[in-house]
Amino acid sequence: MNSENDFQSAIRTSPASAGVIGNGNNRPAPSRAAQFISDREGNLPVWVRAPKRGHEFYSGCTRPKLYEWAAKGFIRSVSIREPGRVKGVRLFHLASIFAFIERCEASAENHAAREPICPPAAIESGR
Repeated sequence: MNSENDFQSAIRTSPASAGVIGNGNNRPAPSRAAQFISDREGNLPVWVRAPKRGHEFYSGCTRPKLYEWAAKGFIRSVSIREPGRVKGVRLFHLASIFAFIERCEASAENHAAREPICPPAAIESGR
């Protein structure tokens, strides 16, 4: 039996007979996987890495901005490291990045709505 057949049979196995992975929540693996898949919005990933250079593919944000916003608590971020290791990987929650951008957009629109708009004649006359 090859690994593809093993994989297919594991998928078809009912959650009760597949066993429960000991993670403390006593939910079968298929239901946890379904929950993770439902967290995704379309084909977008849930977590992204900061680009080494340039802009992040989905949000267009640069590495320094992502780290700055995460440090200020504007977006969600997590560092994953093995115990005893110095290096790891930092991931940024894509939905929180989009939510932060939308909040910035909304506050900019509110700010623009509060500012009085000068008629063009007043600008030309210097008032």
